[in-house]
Amino acid sequence: MIRLAQVISILGHPLFMPLYAFSLLIYTNPYINMMVPEASKYFTLGILVFFTIILPILTAVVFKLFGLIDSLFMKTAEERRWPFLLTLIWYYIGFQLLNKIYLPQSFLLLMIGAISTIGIALVITSRWKISIHMLGIGGVIGAIIGISQRFQFDHSILLVALILFAGLIGYARLKTNSHNYRQVYAGFILGLAIEWICVMNF
Repeated sequence: MIRLAQVISILGHPLFMPLYAFSLLIYTNPYINMMVPEASKYFTLGILVFFTIILPILTAVVFKLFGLIDSLFMKTAEERRWPFLLTLIWYYIGFQLLNKIYLPQSFLLLMIGAISTIGIALVITSRWKISIHMLGIGGVIGAIIGISQRFQFDHSILLVALILFAGLIGYARLKTNSHNYRQVYAGFILGLAIEWICVMNF
């Protein structure tokens, strides 16, 4: 069961969440799919993969090679600080590039939500080890709810699937002793709230 929990933790890693959110919204919502030109879809996917996945991973690897962190999983608050700060910078650069192509405002707001979430996590994690995994999946769910409300589109089935996935991620973080219940629930609620607020109110 520990091995399964580790696999779920990898699949539910927060670095994948912006890519998951964009892909799900594009390919499950016909209206949004029509609004985004084909070239913009591929360009956006490329930016998300490079700036929200590859660069943060490379940052962690470099920190590990230079002995600045003990583990790529960054299990302590101290280890998270500088990699998180650099990840925040990568996300901001990615957002600025996305801002130069044609995308619905909701997608840009989604990225603002992701940047805001990382910034708040950076502050919280210096004092308390909130679950970043749950911040991530909570953010995806918050974004889907917000965009569903803005576009009046029913994403009920998708939301049910995502909530089940969130439950699996939460279970995995508890099973691997990465977090306690409070850190898991707090991460989920905060991530959901930040993304929903950004999508709905900006």
